[in-house]
Amino acid sequence: MKYFAIIPLFLAVLFAGGAFWLIHTNVKAVPRYEPVTIEEPVFDAEAYLRSLKAQKKPFNSRAVHRLVLQRTGQKQGVYLESMEPALDSVALEVINVFHSVMGYEYVPVITSGNDYPYHARNSKHYENKALDFRLMGLKREERRSVIEMSQKRLEGRARVLWEKGEAEHLHVELLD
Repeated sequence: MKYFAIIPLFLAVLFAGGAFWLIHTNVKAVPRYEPVTIEEPVFDAEAYLRSLKAQKKPFNSRAVHRLVLQRTGQKQGVYLESMEPALDSVALEVINVFHSVMGYEYVPVITSGNDYPYHARNSKHYENKALDFRLMGLKREERRSVIEMSQKRLEGRARVLWEKGEAEHLHVELLD
């Protein structure tokens, strides 16, 4: 009975040793993670057009619309499916202007098509003949360059407006 007080200490040491042994026998090697880097090709509009001409297939409006969707970001809720085909080609011109000013890495964002219920009553948005592009985040000089270059390129085909205010944007609409 005189060693009765040592039994809890002995059990504690035995328990700690058993736990240590279980932990070390259950160790699994952690797999190494090696990130895969995929270099995204730089978009080249001229090379794209050359490849389309080489295919000798007619360049249809769905392909142009698909290209507009690929080269832009869209604000959540933007409806672009019923756009006039001419507006798609106008949008490509505006996208090209953004790339000329900001570089090919820049992704222009379309903020409105025919989806916003608060446009003016006779807005071309409701006829699927107008788009809005985001200008927020661009420097004032860059905004001015985008507006002026777009107006020059689209003269006679579309009206380009710099709509200022809370939701500053580039408004592009087809002429009648």
